[in-house]
Amino acid sequence: MPERNAEFFNHELQKKITSQFLYLNENPNGNERLFFENAGGSLRLKSTVEAQAKMSSLPDCPERTHDIALDIRKAIEDGTKDIRLFLNAKDGSIATALTASKLMFEMVTTIAAAKQNGNIVTTAIEHPSSYDACQFASEQYNHELRVAEADPESGSIPLENILALIDDETVLVSIILTSNITGAMHNIEQYAKAIREKNPSAYIVVDAVQGAPHGVIDVDAWKIDALNIAPYKMFGNRGVGFAYLSDRVASFPHHRLLATDKDNWNVGSPTPANFAAFTKVIDYICEIGAFYTSSTDRRTLIVEGMHRIHLQEQALLNRLLNGTAGRPGTKQMPNVKVHFEEANGISQDLILALTFDNISCAKAVEKYGNHNILLFARESSSHYSRRILEAVDLDAIVRVSPIHCHTAKDVDRFLEVTQLIAEDKI
Repeated sequence: MPERNAEFFNHELQKKITSQFLYLNENPNGNERLFFENAGGSLRLKSTVEAQAKMSSLPDCPERTHDIALDIRKAIEDGTKDIRLFLNAKDGSIATALTASKLMFEMVTTIAAAKQNGNIVTTAIEHPSSYDACQFASEQYNHELRVAEADPESGSIPLENILALIDDETVLVSIILTSNITGAMHNIEQYAKAIREKNPSAYIVVDAVQGAPHGVIDVDAWKIDALNIAPYKMFGNRGVGFAYLSDRVASFPHHRLLATDKDNWNVGSPTPANFAAFTKVIDYICEIGAFYTSSTDRRTLIVEGMHRIHLQEQALLNRLLNGTAGRPGTKQMPNVKVHFEEANGISQDLILALTFDNISCAKAVEKYGNHNILLFARESSSHYSRRILEAVDLDAIVRVSPIHCHTAKDVDRFLEVTQLIAEDKI
């Protein structure tokens, strides 16, 4: 198995990062807490909350010509530029909606409507927003729905499972960048290239909501047609999703005000605060990048910052798995089973899927909570989880999902409690 490339932030940078997050070490009630539930939400940057509040307080309309209106318009323009830079979207359109899930439905159904009586290929581990969008669009526009099976060992979708379902009549292929249950990461550039070779006209749609906070996104290099992200998953605020649409998708018939450009996907007035807040997210990523490069190019800083975030998270994952000389990791503990990581190797996001031989997942999450560690039990009783868990032959998991602002000390505290649970001592 390839070695995990891992490197903790230096002390100076870690201290600066820690100071920028809200409720990192305590909950809103002032109680001590480790928030290891970032695959369900995300810790927030102070700057994004402040930017959103400041911009939301302004009554002015950006369509006017006075000074405040022009400032608001510039915030929207700057935010849009930052979305493009983060995604490396050199062409196409940027769309916004209240949620990334809503955007996924809009993108999938718009593409599916362009041709009838074909087929749509999706995967067994897609988030419900993309899987259900594909099912809905298949029924609406008379397409056959084809579902690529997962590898239960890795929790990923092997490329050959997707390619086996693609033919000349394939209209759309939906692939998740990173699973928020298994943590498996897919090499979208490799997958897209192979899909294009088999069917150059197929449209490729990517759910990047879970993957966006943890690695570099490059829609220009990947040559895909549509991709969505959710700022609330990447240190920003709830209430908005962003999406990229390639030129060939952006001009498809879709909901828009008819007086606007044919590739405009934003209906009505934008929410300036959402753009101002996202710019603060990008500022933060660039600050991390600036610790490692002297470049002043914003895309270069984004790439370097996201690369360093990835290295920090791989270092945290390595410690979660293997522990230290003085403390065993989850892979060495009795009664603890770590799923997927062994098969994935370096293609594993900072998500651990655990089960315990001596206790149910729900009870384990309760015990962690009693010791101020917030996790989540993904169970087949949930409609968000059932299909995905069944695809990997599991009924439930304890999902552990820190992010880069956590430290080795946080991991050690988690391992301490995990060992006590595994040994029936709490």
